[in-house]
Amino acid sequence: MDPAPSVPIGVKETSTIVILGSSTAQGFGASSPDSSWAKKLEVFMNKKSKSNFVNLAYGGFTTYHVLPSGCTAPEKIQPDTARNITKALSYKPTLVIISLPNNDVANNYTNKEIVENFGKLTHILDSSKIQYIVFSTQPRDFTTLEQRRQITTLNDTLKAVYGYHFNDFLAALSDTDYFIKPEVAYGDAVHINNAGHTIIFNAISKHALLTNSCKCSVSN
Repeated sequence: MDPAPSVPIGVKETSTIVILGSSTAQGFGASSPDSSWAKKLEVFMNKKSKSNFVNLAYGGFTTYHVLPSGCTAPEKIQPDTARNITKALSYKPTLVIISLPNNDVANNYTNKEIVENFGKLTHILDSSKIQYIVFSTQPRDFTTLEQRRQITTLNDTLKAVYGYHFNDFLAALSDTDYFIKPEVAYGDAVHINNAGHTIIFNAISKHALLTNSCKCSVSN
């Protein structure tokens, strides 16, 4: 994995930020689009410099949905060519945010294959010299402790792999039994509410790759 850049990322006035993700990144759980972390981030960034935001996130997406076009695996979901990494690159992004918190676990994919899929995505971005931020997992009220713990072990692995590129907020959303904290729960056992979206926004707005880009930080 590349070390932290020694100089700030040069986000130009016409920089483009692309989001790859699933329902939370699309805005589910927020009471309005303006309360979602993605919209909050767009408004925040545009206070300092003009940025084009392209949100390709879609409810139910897994890592398999966003793999490169033509990257197929037997008996697995095929890439969605309208919302995958190949489509993201077509916008010539300055920064790509990857937010795929737990649908892979819900689909009974192993951590090994999930991490391999993340590796395919980030290898393309590294090769294209495009900066990226990988979001942490999010808690989900799975009935089995095994799946709830998988969310945490997957998060630990991704954090170890991506280091500087990782944005970790799992603990702020989880209770001691790996369920969604009641105060941030939307109520469907899957999504987070406005308070949860705000926690994610606060985490991403302070991430070094982003703050170095826009030379600003959020005030609490």
